Order: sequence, then structure tokens, then C-alpha cells
Amino acid sequence: MKHRKKNLLAIVLFMGVLTSGFSQITLTGKVLEQDSNIPISYANIGILNTTTGTISNNDGSFTIEIPASYLGKNVLFSAIGYEKKSLTINAFKEDAEVIIYLNEKAFDLDEVIISASAKEVKERNSWLGNRKKNLLFQGMLSANSSSAGAAMTLLIDRKEHSDLEFMDKVSLFITKNTLPEFKIRVRFLEVDHNNLPGDDLFGESIIVSSTIKRGWLDFDLSPYKYRIRYTSFFIMFEWILDDKARIDIVDSYVEYMKSNPDKVILDTIVVDGEKVQTTRFKNFRLGTIFGTTSTTADLKKYKCYRRTNSFGEWQRASGIISAKILMSNKPPVNSTASADDVLLSNNATIGKEETLESKIEKWGVEFIENYNIPGMQLSISSKNNTIFSEGFGYSDVGNKKKVTPQNRFEIASVTKPITAAGMMKLVADGKLDLDKDVRTYVPSFPEKKDTLTTRQLAGHLGGIRDYYEISIDEVIKNPHFENATEAIAVFKNDTLMSKPGDQYLYSSFGYNLIGAVIEAASGQTYLEYMQDHIWKPIAMSSTFGDIIDSTIVNKSKFYYPSQEEAPPYDKSYAYPGGGLISTTEDLLKFGNELLYGEFFENSVKNQLFKTQYTTDKRPTNYGLGWYLRKDPNGHNIWYHVGQSPASGAILILYPDDGIVISALTNTPILTNTNDGLPMEVLKLGALIYQNQK
Repeated sequence: MKHRKKNLLAIVLFMGVLTSGFSQITLTGKVLEQDSNIPISYANIGILNTTTGTISNNDGSFTIEIPASYLGKNVLFSAIGYEKKSLTINAFKEDAEVIIYLNEKAFDLDEVIISASAKEVKERNSWLGNRKKNLLFQGMLSANSSSAGAAMTLLIDRKEHSDLEFMDKVSLFITKNTLPEFKIRVRFLEVDHNNLPGDDLFGESIIVSSTIKRGWLDFDLSPYKYRIRYTSFFIMFEWILDDKARIDIVDSYVEYMKSNPDKVILDTIVVDGEKVQTTRFKNFRLGTIFGTTSTTADLKKYKCYRRTNSFGEWQRASGIISAKILMSNKPPVNSTASADDVLLSNNATIGKEETLESKIEKWGVEFIENYNIPGMQLSISSKNNTIFSEGFGYSDVGNKKKVTPQNRFEIASVTKPITAAGMMKLVADGKLDLDKDVRTYVPSFPEKKDTLTTRQLAGHLGGIRDYYEISIDEVIKNPHFENATEAIAVFKNDTLMSKPGDQYLYSSFGYNLIGAVIEAASGQTYLEYMQDHIWKPIAMSSTFGDIIDSTIVNKSKFYYPSQEEAPPYDKSYAYPGGGLISTTEDLLKFGNELLYGEFFENSVKNQLFKTQYTTDKRPTNYGLGWYLRKDPNGHNIWYHVGQSPASGAILILYPDDGIVISALTNTPILTNTNDGLPMEVLKLGALIYQNQK
């Protein structure tokens, strides 16, 4: 018990909620059922309408830190299906384990009677709630790892569907999950006299465990035969984080702080007149994020509340949770998945011997399922020999067209290492000096306060801004440009974000400026030069600029995270930074050319895979178009990832193992760790090098 208390105190300290002179009381104990002494899992514990709250672990145990200023207040203990208990803090003895007994609570459920009638009522059902999914990965996360019991609720209004009384299924959209496994509990609450979430309507604790990274999380209610007569009620979704999960999250943040000190921001806020130091992280959040929408129409139409811990105060959420419930006018039948609900690869592994190929196929099936991917292309080589190249899922969901190795996909920012290779070919030919002012080549780029070089652009040290990421319109609504030099008009007049060389700031627009440099140094447009000097010599016959008004054979359709088909848009503003289409087999050729080929001189390759440095000599772990890292087993990896609103791309090289992995998807897949690279891909790499002969 003392070990857990120490760890949880470390969580509180880490999250920055303690100030000098701050004192608190630590309570530990167990929540048990009164008659049977059976532990009650995930009971809610806390002080009403405060920031102090948690939940019990699976074995009923709990630890809660209570500020000394709350002495005299009551601690509430509550579990679904049990009577609530309230005890004053003064009743507890410090360092003594507390045993809390809860009595079962009776719930009155309408009896469901099924009988034959002369005129059978036709079955009718409908989804109620917010069925929209966000396009820009908005969402809400349980932000406080020092407590638990955080939740979000959505008001369901049945006024126009009064005949739909039976609950069949509830679905919650997960925008992003970074945990190996997570638990979410669904509850149904009455509307109290303040029109806020009230008491539970039913006595079952319905918890779903999942490993999905994004997609609809389903709760099957059919076994319970729930019937509801209330005109309106709340659906509540509760993050279930036990002690171990919260400690693991904090440990991961600590490790991230050690590995990425440049991405950690220390700030100071004032709480109750006291200055408190807080820690923020650039583009890094751990946990399970619920999808939300935040259009003016949605905010007006729906009511959504959130709380930060058990018994925390309910407050209006800034977005509307993407959640829905299937209601029917008849009792539901226990559901079973149909064959069409499961996406298998084109070569299912059922009945096959567990070979390396079958293991890779199994990985692919699990990956598209966990990330809610309509279709994926995957190619792998080992020591310059292709060992796997297959498609998973569908390139056209509506017409059930399966992905093949011939399908062309958007490769988004995986374009950058290809552009960097084109840049270095000009260097090798003596036509480009990476350390000259870019205005030497592109005089139409406005003069800035400080000199900006092509090398700095290629290493994301140029200070050029990236996308604002405020609206999807910034990506999909741009005019057509005839070449990369024209396309710098999108950003060329913007102020630099930092002095060139001072900071690593990832910038797709910086690579668009490299495209203009390539045009000036070569005398060709970017696409013409890349076709003649990179793609054709390496036999990358399926790699092109993605032209909106052309018919490209075997091009996949693309889908937003909502599974809604995405319309094409003009990428001429972004060809050098992220506007190409290709196949995984073409990307495999490119990767193996860099590892084994002679088209590029070794001096060129060495520059590509050498980390750049800031002005004050800090390594960026990014070369010229490549991230440079080690996998969890210490193997060197060079890689890049890419993502558009409706596509995902990965190219990863294991230089010491001779492995190249390329994956393309027709929906986004990136995470907020490893510069976007999903950990599952590194597990795939380990599977391959551990099985190399």
C-alpha cells in the first residue's frame, strides 16, 4: 500500500498541483459489497463539485489525496447498482486503511412483454445523438492523471421519437488512442432539476476494453433489454483509469521529457492566489481522446457536459461529443457481426502455417482494424529482396474493390525525402550549393532579416511556418499553380517563426520553397525534374504529382476518419512538400536504392542521413528529409511519415538490418509519438529482423 501511495503522490507532484506550504491527507482503502465482501471495481470516490476525485481499482482498492483545506467536508462513495455513501473526512484516521461497504440498490425496470397480435407492429429503429465525426482530429481527453472518474455526457432528446423505447447499441467515436489498451464505461443518467446529469437510470456497469487507435467504439446493449420512458436522458462516457494506468501515463511523460527537452514548456499559472508551475508538451498527449464536433449548429443543437473527476462539477463542454445511440420500438435481439463487418486481407491466413508471411498478414489485419482503416497497401523488403507486398481492405469501399499492390495512394509528407533526394542530385551535379542564400536561386522570395539557406529548409531549421491547423480549408482550398516557384505565394510574405538555424520547426512550406530552388537550379519544373532525374532512373513508374483534373489509373479513393469519402483537391501548391501519389512498391525501390543502389553517391547519402544541428549545437535528430532514431530494441531507423486529411503514409529504413517497410492508407493513421510513427510499425520491423535468416 505504501508503494502505491508514493507513486500516486509522485503523479500529483508531476502534474504541478502542489505549491510550497501545501498540505494534504492521503486516504487508502477498499470499497466492498456489504453482504458478500466482494470488491467493487471502479467505484466513484470524491468530494462533490471539487477537483478531488478518483475511482477504485479492479480489486476495489483506492488511494485519494485530499487537500487539508477540505477538512470537515464529506467524501462520497458511489458505484453503479449500489446506494451512495457519504462520510466526513474527519471520520478517517491518517495511515489507516479504510473499508467502505456499499449496499445494493434496487432499480425498477419496465417489464418487457413480447406477445403475438393480430397486427404485428413493424420494427423501426433510428440512431439518435451526434452522428458526425470530426475531420481535423478534434477531441477531448481526460487531462488530469492525478485523479480519475473524468467523463463526458450527451443529452438525448426523444420527443420526435417517442415510440423508440428500447436501447440497442451505443457508439462513441475515438479520435485518437495512444494507450496499448483502454477502458471506457457507458452510463445512462436522468436529467436533474438543474437540467444537468443526475443519477443512474440502470444498475449495470457496462465497460468496454479496446485496443483501437481510432474509430467507433461500440457498446452492445441488446443483452440488457433496456427500456426507457424518459423524454430526455444523458448518455455518459467515463474514462476508466486505475492506479497502474495513471502511473504508466506519468512515467511516459517523464520519459518524453528526458528524450525531448526541446518540446517541453514550463509555465506558471495562478491558482487561488498561489503561483503553480505547470508542464506543457508540444504535440504530445497520452490517453484516449473522445471525438468532438464544434460547429455553431452543433453547439446550438446539442447539450454536452464534462467533468474532470468523480463528483467533479459538471460544466458545458467546448465541443459536442461524437456519440450516438440506436433506439428501437421493439426489444433488441443479441447482435452478431456479419461477414461484411470484418475486413480481411486479400490473402486470409485462416488455416495457414504460422510463417513470417502469415504473421505479417495477421499484423496487417489487426492494424487496419485498430486504426479503422478502409484500405492499406503494405510492402516489405529484407536485404534488397521483397518479402511481402499485399493490399488490405478496400480501395473503393462503396464498390467493394479490394486494395492491390497496383493502387496509387497519396503519400503526403513522405514526399519530403524524395524531394531531398532530388535536391541532393543537383548538389552532386554541381548545380546547387546548399549553404547559399535561397534568394540566390529564388529571387522572388522576399528578403528576410536573416539569411536562409536550402540546407536549413531541408532540416526544418529555416523558420518557415507550417500549416496553421485551424481549418481544413487551409489544405483543400488553394488555387492552382503552374509550378513550385509560383506556389510559394501561399507563405512567402509571412514573417519567419524564428531566426534560421535557431530552432527545429517542422515545415511543409519550407519544402515547397526547396521545390522552387530545384526549379531554378535545374531549369525544369519540379515535376519534370523529378520525373527525368529521380523517378524514371529508379523505375518509380507509379509516382506522379497528384493532379486534380486528371484520371489516374488505379488511384484509390480516400476517406476522412469518419469513413466519409473525401473529394479530390488541388495539390499544386504543395507538390514538393506533400503532393505526390505513389505505391508502396515504388517507395520500396526508392528505399533500397538509398541502402544498396549506386545511383546516388555515398557522399550524397551520408548527408541525407546525418543529423542537423541548431545554431547552439543541439542535434535535431532529423537529417535532410529523414527522421533519425532508434527503435525500442536499439536498432537504427531512418524514416518519414505523412498525413493528409484523408490519407496516411510511412516509409521506414533499417540501415543495419537491410529492411525497408512502406505502408500507405486511404485514411489518416499518424499518432502523436515518434514524430507520428505508430509503435505497431516498429513491432512489425522487430518481427522481421528477428526472423531474418
